[in-house]
Parts: sequence; C-alpha cells; structure tokens
Amino acid sequence: MPPANIATAADYADAMMIARRAKNTLFFFLLLFLLFQLSIFFAARFTDKIIPDAPTPSMADTLAPTTRPTGVATTQPILSVQGRTLTTSALWYFTAGVDFLGIVLIVVLATVLLLIVKIMLVGRLIGVAQVTSAFCWCVLLTLLLFPWQAFLQNSDFTGDFKIPGVLYTWGELTHPTKGAKFVTAGADIWVTVLWWARFVGWPVVALIVLLMVQAKSSRGLRAALGESELETPGDLTV
Repeated sequence: MPPANIATAADYADAMMIARRAKNTLFFFLLLFLLFQLSIFFAARFTDKIIPDAPTPSMADTLAPTTRPTGVATTQPILSVQGRTLTTSALWYFTAGVDFLGIVLIVVLATVLLLIVKIMLVGRLIGVAQVTSAFCWCVLLTLLLFPWQAFLQNSDFTGDFKIPGVLYTWGELTHPTKGAKFVTAGADIWVTVLWWARFVGWPVVALIVLLMVQAKSSRGLRAALGESELETPGDLTV
C-alpha cells in the first residue's frame, strides 16, 4: 500500500476512534440518567423520603382562588420551597438537569453516529450497515426521550391529553394524584397499566433501545477498525 493510502487509512481510523470515545461517553451518561429516573420513581413510590404524606388541607386551601386571602396566595409558594429538605431540593434540581441534559446528549449522540456513518461511507469501510441501523434507532430514542408534555405546556395533564415523553419532570413525579403516588386501589386495570408504563415501562424500553444503539454501533466500528469481522450469509455454516 502506498504511503499516501496508509496515511489516509490512519486518519480515518483516528477520526473513528475519537468519535467512538465520544459515543461511549454519551452512552454512559444517558444510561446513568435513565437509571436515575427509574431509581427516583421507585424511591418516591415506595418511601416517604421524597414525597411525604399529604398534609390535611387548611381552610385557605379549600377557598376558591378569587376568595383566597392575598397573604396566603403570595406566601404559599415560598413556604413550599422552604419546606423542602436538602435532599429533596438536590433531587429537584438534578431532575431538571437530567431533563435538559438527556435531550441535549441524545441529540449529540445521534449527530456523532451520523458523523461516523459519513466517515465510513467516504472511506468505503465495512460495518456501515450496523452503524446506520444504530443511527435510526437513536433517532427513535430521541423522540421517545423528548418531554413532549413539558414542551406542550401540559405537565400537569390538564385539558387535552398529551402523550408524555420518557423523561418526566419534577412536577409530574410529585403530582398528588398522577405522580409517583398514583392510586391503584379501586382504579381501572388499564389506568393502572398506563401509569406503570409511563414511569417504568417506557423508561425500560428506552434503556433497551439505548443498549441496542450501543451494541450495533460498537459492532460496526470494530469491523471498520479491523478489530473484529462481521458475519455474512456466506460465512454461516449449517
């Protein structure tokens, strides 16, 4: 092989290794974020550390907004913020950070995979089919993770029903009736299934899709870098 071709191949390999390191880092943080949201839901569901038992409503809470005293209306949000423990406040901010970073990182991951596909196409490298498949699954995962309920300004599910994304907000988690403490006793079985799917089922699906993206892209990159060989129909033996 001429020196120019060797230098070009080495340059392609360096570019793909840089992209692979970025891909692995993004995968690690996204996996951590999804596991964090699942853990926080179970902690909020089965313990009183995050969502304490609801206090007895006072007379001011039962009044209509137009008849409620001005002093109560202005001080209620301040009391709710000051009433949080240090742990709850940290989880509140961290959940907001997960919502933001989860969307940013999944978009960056899709961009990195698209960059890898373009490098492999220009270099005519094998394994591009696996990385292309990973990119398509990553686009689907982006749509699943996007918090549509917050984007459509319907985080409390009032008014018309909106299909939520996998990433929930703190307001959804701590909602008195539709959050982590949703009531299952006496509720319709399909309503119970929907709530469990919202907080557990779809996050698990997102985890599976994320693992598929990582596995397919890693397999394609290993084949392109000569670290492994892809199986073809001609290589399979009965």
